Amino acid sequence: MLNGINLKEKHKIFSAPKSDVEHRTSHPADHAVLNVFETRRATESFDLKFDNPVVVSMIQGKKIMHLNERAPFAFTPGETIVMPASELMYIDFPEATAENPTQCMALEISSGFVQSTMEWLNEYFPKTDRGMWEWNKDNFLLLNNIGVQDSLNRLIRVLVENDYGRQMLAGNTTRELIAMLMQTHARHFLLANADSLSTRNRLAHVVQYIRRNLTENLHTDDLAERACLSRAQFFRAFRRELGETPVQFINSERIRRAKRLLKQGRTATQACYDSGFSSLNYFSRLFKQTEGVSPTAWLARQGMRRHEGVYP
Repeated sequence: MLNGINLKEKHKIFSAPKSDVEHRTSHPADHAVLNVFETRRATESFDLKFDNPVVVSMIQGKKIMHLNERAPFAFTPGETIVMPASELMYIDFPEATAENPTQCMALEISSGFVQSTMEWLNEYFPKTDRGMWEWNKDNFLLLNNIGVQDSLNRLIRVLVENDYGRQMLAGNTTRELIAMLMQTHARHFLLANADSLSTRNRLAHVVQYIRRNLTENLHTDDLAERACLSRAQFFRAFRRELGETPVQFINSERIRRAKRLLKQGRTATQACYDSGFSSLNYFSRLFKQTEGVSPTAWLARQGMRRHEGVYP
């Protein structure tokens, strides 16, 4: 999620509030405007629209978003919405107070800059199977991964400060952010629709094969052959469109299956081998790297959350 606002630095980011609801402070650049909003009282149905494509991300607090043709949903820190130009949104602020204001950022990017970035991605980082990178005409919500989170935080710092080279740094960081958002969205779409895409998208075909054969020995050379790509081409395409190496993806899928098995009552040892890992030590170490705790401690934490009525 975005870094919390340091109170000593807040005066640089937010101007003195003139409104309790979505008080806006703008930090402009040649190609974009960083808008930061702060709401200090609960309210409903505040309407907002941007003339250009916009990236909206929460800093603190919670909003209820009402977007076109979509059921209302909670919008919280760690999430980002990517939206086309001129889409009207209605916003509720159920928890905002003067002591704990709701804060978010909205990066409005010129349509020309977005288009030139799409052209740059398609020329230098083309997708497999003749797919094209394009800014979605519909809004989409995604969870911030490390790359998106880091780009957002750096962009805020660059646009708030008036350092030498600000415009160049802002342009480069915005382009990097757009690339990360496109990759993250493409990843979510491919993973959610791997089965239906598997007959016409070679990476989706490989993802489907990995998921169906997690307990087998999976080797990058064999996966590349299934994708009808050389090992180097396959590795680059996989990293470009899924944001991780094939081995990292296989491990994340195995950890995901292990978590499901643990919830079903399997022991850590059973979950390890039934998820395709061949070493209990390696499984435990990787699980802790991913979840921050051991498999046993993770399972105990899930039980505690269910007891408290909080579901993961």
